[in-house]
Amino acid sequence: MSKKIPLGTALAVLFVVMAATIAITMKVSMSAYNNLISDLSERSAMYSGIAEVDELTREKFGGTIDSDSVYSGLAAGYVNGLNDEASFYLSPAQYEVYNNKLLGKMSGTGITCTYNTDTDHLYITSVAKNSPAESAGIVVGDEITKIADVDVDYENYEELMSNLEGTKLSNVNITYLHGNKANTTNLVMGYNLRSVTYRNVGSIGIIAITGFYENSIKQFKDAIKALDEASCTSLVLDVRNCSEGTIKYATEVLDLLVPVATDGTGAMATIVNSENKTLKTYPSDSDCVTLPMLVLINGGTEGPAELFACDLRDFGKAQLIGTKTKGVCTLQELYKLSNGGAVVLTVANVLPYISEDINGVGVAPDYIIKLTSEQSSQLGIMSDGDDPQMQKAFELLQSQDDSSGGEEG
Repeated sequence: MSKKIPLGTALAVLFVVMAATIAITMKVSMSAYNNLISDLSERSAMYSGIAEVDELTREKFGGTIDSDSVYSGLAAGYVNGLNDEASFYLSPAQYEVYNNKLLGKMSGTGITCTYNTDTDHLYITSVAKNSPAESAGIVVGDEITKIADVDVDYENYEELMSNLEGTKLSNVNITYLHGNKANTTNLVMGYNLRSVTYRNVGSIGIIAITGFYENSIKQFKDAIKALDEASCTSLVLDVRNCSEGTIKYATEVLDLLVPVATDGTGAMATIVNSENKTLKTYPSDSDCVTLPMLVLINGGTEGPAELFACDLRDFGKAQLIGTKTKGVCTLQELYKLSNGGAVVLTVANVLPYISEDINGVGVAPDYIIKLTSEQSSQLGIMSDGDDPQMQKAFELLQSQDDSSGGEEG
């Protein structure tokens, strides 16, 4: 049987509920209002500062003001002011190159090179098969002295190297030394850039990764297949100075090498926000390469490559050789801007399989093998015999082979 509540009591309860609701709403609103006022105040101060510089420049500057350049400079300066080296601004031209590279759509000449401090030239470390460079007769060991009719030197070599990449059918003039003879040729971009290269030294397969892009997984599979056909029994994975790509594409390659993630975070990578709330995970399947492997790392190993190296050790698949990695392992998102450019912003943190957060810390090697500054500058140029880190990998893999042979006997 229901019990009637006096009207006065019901009204009193209703008023209390209404008062509580209003109080809570006012508290939330005031908090939001205070944050808005603070934000508006900060923005106002920033805009006033920019306006002051703009007014002085237009009044005093004796040159011509290029509005597009000024906008790009302001945008780049704003993102640089975040003090996060993983976040950056891209001009419209830079965005096109960056996006095409991520999607594996960049073309090139087929040349991989590095700056040679001894000669101040670009030493060619590899020439892809069926590439424009190979068709022109360029071989490993040749040295580029000019790109786009500009002499190569220490100050400009990185910028000039970017001319060796571009949209399909674009072209570039290069001058190179073949022996003692200087040759100039025009190369048309017609070769899909490779981020994964491979070779073998006897039964040891060596796979070098320069970035993790959309087409890296196919290139890596091709490398594994080719090295298997060459009867390789172990692998050296070289991610020294590898800093480009995304976590997504790195986990695609990683999944080929590791079994199902059952311990630790339960995933190859776990994406968490600033409140440590899980936003996304990258699980692995049961298929994996079973060959013994080692990973070469250094201070230029960054981002996706750091996760790659750390996880291979976490899964018990490989030990690491070299020096500590950079310690920048976060997730970035790309946002297109109305001017055709874009900003790449850090939006979350990335946790490896078992290890603690490596962002800001880096990944320490199991075997610390340091290179001299001269050796570091010659990575890609010096022979395996002159590379102490590669030699350590050969030594460890050989000892494993000897140990296995002994047990079988």
